[in-house]
Amino acid sequence: MRLFRDAAIIGKKAVIADLHFGLISFYDRELLEKVLRLAERFQTLIIAGDIKHIGKKSPVDDFLAKISEIAETIIIHGNHDIGIKGHKAIKVGKYGIFHGHSVPEDTIMNSEKLILAHAHPSVFIPSEVGGHKERAFLLGEIDWDNTKKKVVVLPAFNELCSSTAVNLEKPAGFIFRKFDYSNWDAILVDGTVLSLRAISKNKIF
Repeated sequence: MRLFRDAAIIGKKAVIADLHFGLISFYDRELLEKVLRLAERFQTLIIAGDIKHIGKKSPVDDFLAKISEIAETIIIHGNHDIGIKGHKAIKVGKYGIFHGHSVPEDTIMNSEKLILAHAHPSVFIPSEVGGHKERAFLLGEIDWDNTKKKVVVLPAFNELCSSTAVNLEKPAGFIFRKFDYSNWDAILVDGTVLSLRAISKNKIF
C-alpha cells in the first residue's frame, strides 16, 4: 500500500472516504471532478463510507453514474449513507476496509491490516498568530485478540469537512475509544510525517 495525496493505493485500487456530497453545495462540482481525476488513474475506486452528507441534497446519483463509466466502483456504507447500496466492509488481499463508525465482523478484523475512515483526522500546526489544521492519515498499530494489526485511518476526501485535530482531541470511532493512539504517526496529505509522540497541546518539540 502507498499513499497518494488523500487516497490509499493498493495495487491499481484507490481507497478514499468521507466525500460528504451535499455538505456545501457549491463545492460539489469541484469535489466530483476531483474524484473523477483520481478514478482516471486507477482501475478500481473503493469509497470507504459517507459518500453523501445526511439530510442534505447531493449529486450522488450523478456521481455514481459518471464514475462507473471510468472505473469499477466499490461502495462501503458509512453512517451517513442511508438509502445507498453498498457493503458493510470488504477484504482486499491482506487489507480489511470499513468505515470505522462501528466494529465490523470478525472476518474483517482478522485481516492483517485495517483501513478505515470516519474520524476526519487532522493535525493542528501552531504558529505565532494561532495556527491551522492540516488533514492527515493516521498510521499505527493495535492489539486485537492478541494479534498485532497495522491500522491506516484515511483523511476526509472532502477538504471542507470539519476535522479533528488528533494532537488536541480524541477522534470519533471505536478504534479511538478502545486503543491508545498517542504513539501513532500522522502523515499530512503533502507527505509530511509527524510523530504524535512529539506533538503535545499546541507545541511541537
